Amino acid sequence: MRHESKVLEHVLTVCAVCLGFALVRTLRRAEGRGHALWLVGLLALSLAALVQPSRFIGVVAIGLAFAALVLPMGLQALARWGFSRGRLGLAVWLCGVRAMLMPGAGLGRQQEILRGLALLETHGVDRALSHFRELVVEAEGGESLVIHEQIVSMMFYGQRWAEGIAHYEAQFHPRYAALRPALALGLLRAYGESGRIDTAAVLLRALEEGPLSGDPVGLSFVSQARLTFLAYAGAASSVQGALTEPRRRALGLSAASSALLRGIALGRAGQLDAARRELLRVAEVASAADDRVVEASRATMAREAMAPVELAPELTRYAQTVAHHLEEFLQSPPRPRRGTKVWLAPALAVVILAVELCRTALGRGGVGLLDLGAVTAELWHAGSWGRVPVAAVLAGQPLAAIIDAYAVWVGGRVIERVLGRGRLLAVSLGGGALAMVVSVSLPGASGPASGASLLAVAVASGALMLLPRARTPGLSAGLRRGLLIPLAIVLAIQIGGALGGVFALDVPLVGVWVAALWGVTLVGLVPASGGISRAVAWLGLATLVPFSLGALQLVREDAEAFLVVRRVETVVGSVRVRLPSNLVATEARRENHLPLRIAAGFVDTLALRTGDLVSLQIGKPRGDEPLPMVLDPGLRREFDALPTQVPVAFARRFTTHGGTVEQLRAYHLRRNGENVALVVERRLDDDHAIAWVAAPPEALTRSPNLHAAILADAAL
Repeated sequence: MRHESKVLEHVLTVCAVCLGFALVRTLRRAEGRGHALWLVGLLALSLAALVQPSRFIGVVAIGLAFAALVLPMGLQALARWGFSRGRLGLAVWLCGVRAMLMPGAGLGRQQEILRGLALLETHGVDRALSHFRELVVEAEGGESLVIHEQIVSMMFYGQRWAEGIAHYEAQFHPRYAALRPALALGLLRAYGESGRIDTAAVLLRALEEGPLSGDPVGLSFVSQARLTFLAYAGAASSVQGALTEPRRRALGLSAASSALLRGIALGRAGQLDAARRELLRVAEVASAADDRVVEASRATMAREAMAPVELAPELTRYAQTVAHHLEEFLQSPPRPRRGTKVWLAPALAVVILAVELCRTALGRGGVGLLDLGAVTAELWHAGSWGRVPVAAVLAGQPLAAIIDAYAVWVGGRVIERVLGRGRLLAVSLGGGALAMVVSVSLPGASGPASGASLLAVAVASGALMLLPRARTPGLSAGLRRGLLIPLAIVLAIQIGGALGGVFALDVPLVGVWVAALWGVTLVGLVPASGGISRAVAWLGLATLVPFSLGALQLVREDAEAFLVVRRVETVVGSVRVRLPSNLVATEARRENHLPLRIAAGFVDTLALRTGDLVSLQIGKPRGDEPLPMVLDPGLRREFDALPTQVPVAFARRFTTHGGTVEQLRAYHLRRNGENVALVVERRLDDDHAIAWVAAPPEALTRSPNLHAAILADAAL
């Protein structure tokens, strides 16, 4: 029960963090402020379930948060799939469900526009046009433009070329389509079908001179537009050459679309028999997604629209120029600039989350932190240096992992896109490792220390250096604000966590400052290009070597065995015990997240870092009463002590270290019918006893070798 409660608490914490970030993102937008109120309510519900533990409220909060954050993303992905497969009705229905799950997000009008697409599929073009004409009466500003675009697209869909052209020219500036690739391609075809080749040439010039021609992705649209123009201009040889098999893929055209354009080009060039044969081939090579292309080929033959076209000398020269530009594109199609495909930052974020999931799944408690790479001063000085780079991806707490991964996801993508993957590795892994070295090298440094928080600080600090307009002139003001707010929030959380010893897992604050300074230096002071930039990039790639070697070293190490061997003898009254560095003396105190008070004695700081309480108590026993209740009589009012069996794993390790099971007594401390804690006690004589107290009970078996050895070695 206690384990389930902790899992519920972790999930609620993650929900609260995700709701908080979603709320910040919503508030940045001009529309959807009503949705922000819904998110505030869900966030308040999640916090209420955390402050006043209630399983029912917690489950309700988690369910509503899932419905508000996760389901809409899945529905959006499915809707895009539906649109891409031509399943318009299904896609619109999915968008409607998404709008219901996001009340106040301003999706109502968008849903009405999408409903027009569903009407196109079920009732035809006229019904869809009627729907959009009703919408445009009440629309204003940008929404009105979107609806008018849909009206034009519907007319082109129904092959009502003249009506579509007339509506476009009545509502838009002639060069408006140069900014809308899909609309421009449809309009070019409409001009071609209407015989207005000169107007099509004007539109194509606008496309070639517009912003699309400077972008590798946009240039492929421009090349498709050039091919469409050449087809209607009757440049059959240029079209045939551009649509050979390897080149067709570079243009992003299907086999059916290629056959249609070849047929149109042959018909406009006067080769009518060859044109008909090519148009008949469209149905043979068409796939399931090419039904509109097949219909267009049939309509072209039915209208006998394959009459040869005669171009004026000026248009002929322009068509030759267009063919030359298209050939240049096909000979060496531009590729996206190296580094623009961002995958390393998301991969690092996923690694941080995956490591935390592994730690939780292993169920090894505090020792599990050491198993996965956490660094202590003892391990560092003992030569376990490989832990430092590996610890850079270890968070150690679910909430910390979420925040660290979010910082890397947001900030790392900016660094990777602008400066490349090598620089991102240098900032992230290099910054996390350097700050870890400083942290564990300081006098009095304790542990375990993990570096994911330090890595996140380095990445967030570096990303902030790229937000000034002088560094990244291509970023819009809205995107800058969208990056500034979450990165600043992450930095504030990390610094506050380091001050409170919460998120940074007892990492000194100086480690946070070192990580921040490293990120600022490598991003803000090192130029984006040149010899120094290349050296830093190679440094980043070089960090993968110690990371890999450290992982290999970590696999061969046994952290629990190290703690058993490195114990130091301590005398408490008349009892001699050998304790590792993670067991520290403590006064009696109360911590809100623990189910019972920490008694005076020794407490396992490793276990505390993962939310478990494992304390060692030494005192004088009395009768059959557990030692904790003898030392703290107040426990009798809260708990009932019930004798139980010593855990098998603990008993086996205890006998391995020279003890016998008969020397041990075990009790469950029960409250309201729930086993809250486990006591395993060994009596040295009538006046001396030593006992472990573990809450939850399974915490004692997460590292049984260490805890059993301490109890077995105790002596007067």
